[in-house]
Amino acid sequence: MFNLLPKDEKFYDELERLSGFVVNCAQQFESVVSNFPNFSEPLQSIEQDRVGAKKVFGESLFRLDKAFITPLDREDILGLITVMYGVVDRVAELSQRFRLYQVKSLHPTLTAQARNFVAIARELNAIIHGLRQKQKLADLKPSLDAVGDTMELVKRDRETFLAQLFEGTP
Repeated sequence: MFNLLPKDEKFYDELERLSGFVVNCAQQFESVVSNFPNFSEPLQSIEQDRVGAKKVFGESLFRLDKAFITPLDREDILGLITVMYGVVDRVAELSQRFRLYQVKSLHPTLTAQARNFVAIARELNAIIHGLRQKQKLADLKPSLDAVGDTMELVKRDRETFLAQLFEGTP
């Protein structure tokens, strides 16, 4: 069976590029945390990712506005590109704050959180790349389960941080 109206498949390329920016940004953030306070090089890479992600985000919005038929629902594409760009932008902002506020040390749980962020970003990348092959949710289950398991670690680390924060006299 064929379509009389072709779908704009370029969205897959843009989603994959954005997920690549998320992965690289996560890896560079982990480098910021693990090499703290020497983080100027990964900080530059994160800023380059932010600029690149913003460009792809803008191109995707333009394409979404012009495309007649898309491979995924418009709302889904908009949601994906908005969230992925938002992640890169927020990591860039947080990383800049370390420099701007002249933070002297980081809480120990941040190292584990950065590692979890990288794991989630990699699974996101695998899921996004699976969209092109039109994989079923069952095919993506291992990646979705890995994200869920990592989110449990994130929750546990957050609880540890909050417990230590309010330990004794806050």
